[in-house]
Amino acid sequence: MNAREYEQEHVQQTSALIQQELAFLDNQKKETKAKFDTDMLTNADQRVQGGSFEALAETMADTRQHEAELLLRYQTLASQEKRQRVLKLMGENPYFARIDFKEDQETETLYLGIASLRDTQEETVVIDWRAPIANLYYEGTLGQTQYEAHDAIIPIELQLKRQFKIREGQILSMVDTSEAINDDFLLEILDEASSNHMKNIVATIQRSQNEIIRDARSKVLVVEGIAGSGKTSALLQRVAYLLYHNRKWLDNEQVLLFSPNHIFSDYISTVLPSLGESGIPTETFKTFLSALLPTYQIHTEESHEEVFLSGQDDRILRAKSSFAIVQELYDYVARIAAFGPLFRDLKLKQDVLISKKQIRAWYQEANPELPMYQRMQLLQTKLLKKLGGLEKDEMKKDWAKEAADELVEAAFVNNPNMEDSEKAERRLRRQMTQKVVRKKLRPLRRQITRFGFINYAKQYLHFLQNIPNQLLTRYHLNQADWKLMLEELLGDFKQKDLSLEDGTLLFLLMKSIHPLDVKQKARFIFIDEMQDFSPAQVALLRHLYPKATYTLCGDLNQKVFGNESMVHSLEQIFPDQTLTHFELTTSYRSTEEITNFANQFLTQENRVELTARVGDRPKVYYANDSRQMIDSLVHQIEATAEAAKYWRTAIIAKTVEECQALYNQLTAEQKKQVQLLTDEEDFMKKNLIIIPTYLAKGLEFDRVFAWNVSPENYHTEQDKLILYTVCTRAMHELNLLVIGRKSPLLEMIPETLYIQKALN
Repeated sequence: MNAREYEQEHVQQTSALIQQELAFLDNQKKETKAKFDTDMLTNADQRVQGGSFEALAETMADTRQHEAELLLRYQTLASQEKRQRVLKLMGENPYFARIDFKEDQETETLYLGIASLRDTQEETVVIDWRAPIANLYYEGTLGQTQYEAHDAIIPIELQLKRQFKIREGQILSMVDTSEAINDDFLLEILDEASSNHMKNIVATIQRSQNEIIRDARSKVLVVEGIAGSGKTSALLQRVAYLLYHNRKWLDNEQVLLFSPNHIFSDYISTVLPSLGESGIPTETFKTFLSALLPTYQIHTEESHEEVFLSGQDDRILRAKSSFAIVQELYDYVARIAAFGPLFRDLKLKQDVLISKKQIRAWYQEANPELPMYQRMQLLQTKLLKKLGGLEKDEMKKDWAKEAADELVEAAFVNNPNMEDSEKAERRLRRQMTQKVVRKKLRPLRRQITRFGFINYAKQYLHFLQNIPNQLLTRYHLNQADWKLMLEELLGDFKQKDLSLEDGTLLFLLMKSIHPLDVKQKARFIFIDEMQDFSPAQVALLRHLYPKATYTLCGDLNQKVFGNESMVHSLEQIFPDQTLTHFELTTSYRSTEEITNFANQFLTQENRVELTARVGDRPKVYYANDSRQMIDSLVHQIEATAEAAKYWRTAIIAKTVEECQALYNQLTAEQKKQVQLLTDEEDFMKKNLIIIPTYLAKGLEFDRVFAWNVSPENYHTEQDKLILYTVCTRAMHELNLLVIGRKSPLLEMIPETLYIQKALN
């Protein structure tokens, strides 16, 4: 039996073990569920024993024990279902690598997969790629080497590293190598067609990515990578790795994963489940902030896209998203601490029950040495106590007595067996009086418990009105610009509709003034596309989760929005932490020809290192008008339909308006084949899409058509970055469509790097 035959037999044996465990788990799950359902019925029928304190205590103890057993059983059921999902993923591709090594004169063979697997004798058959010893596959070289486990360095002799490509239980290729990932093996994986979801690249993790994934010591880790360098993949593998190594104390709910929009969230949604992890939602900062400010509608500035694409600089947006304004906010809160925030009267309908003047007086009675949030807690306690006094006063009023009389009368009518003594009636009347008064004053109590006696909108406007001139000067703003913004913001507050930037600063202000409980307790925070995350947003996360571990990754060459980039403010945001920086400079997405072409839009120092994958040169097509270009485009897509059956194709236009205009020129039949994707709340559903540049970021497609690369669309320095983003979306084929004259940015590119075609 040769090596290939031996390995194929081992695959079949491993697949059989997986099916055996799946069948066992299925039976266990049925038994567990049946027992759980029975116990739930038992718990529902359980009656509390009265008659004595001992009987009541015994019943409560039994109930608590029963609930604990139910919870344990439920957790077991959940873990069984999670294990089944992982085994199903492993079923047709049980592992991707093998290592042989000698430790203490004993030779061992281990296979690496997305999760561990044991045989019936509890012997390890497959180890999890995240296990310490698996690092030998990613970083070890043949011969004498070592690995780290439980803070101990273990010397071994690595004798074999073998890589597999397995599909549906069949070995398609296998190769022995001394490198981390054999180049031919990597290129074979990269040559595969893309899909609507990002692929799990655990089999092809490079050494540079592996360092990022397995760094368990850095509190703030920053990854800067060029397009297609695998930075998002590394970030997601890092999520899975940290969950695996901290599984004894880390819950999935303690992980926050941010992405730029819902399209991208959907695109990466299958990666973590394919690594055996689930239950970690990916959200945008907008959805996160909306949950913090439920009474406001949060919107992103409509000008975001236009600001970047036009090359203009929205100076107000930059100022309000900067870390400088966050520092001003903290200074502002410190300045108003002695006087206190802007309070509002506590009213019931139009009647002022507690005036804002009185509230301020009580606030200032508190110890001035205490921080503001503690003084606010004391004030809240005082107001709730005063509210109790108001309730007693209201109970003496005629309206309360009359309302209580009606309730007492109704109670006796509806319950003829009630005790009809004077004492019982007096007690009931008092209860009913208290009930009607508390109901009437309930909005006031709710307002106090939620610190609604602070006028947040007015306070925030007051803060912005008192921004120092030096900050305005820093962003080249004048008082007239700022005043106009304040007038628009006042209208936003009346509509309960705030921009992302204002919502961020408002919540920071609220959190600085009084205690605000945040439901999610994050221990690990991951931010993808960090170049579009503002310093103010990161400062808010830092304020909420000061002890969390942060992983931030992005490509500064793909900055799309006009806000301040947080990258240059990180040292100020994390002054007490050492930042760990990683750079990924090799592109694995595009062919050499596409990468060479895209490199022309970058400065020499930002150029991308190439992979060895080769393909056709990019093509530049010329047409006299959009109708001619559309007809040619449709013809090309139809002519290559069979050859590109499994490819995803994106037609990327510069703006949303251009996408819509292009789509409108298609026939009804053509529209059935294509998806217009202009809303970040939507998902990719078809293999042919029309999408604007700002939504295409982070995604990849087999084939890209860049629409209307004309002087009107692309001519500024900022446009170079846009074209770079468009070109680097393409994995295998790149086409640039020119209507009329071509962009001057294309004039700068050597003609040897692309093919020109005129349409007749």
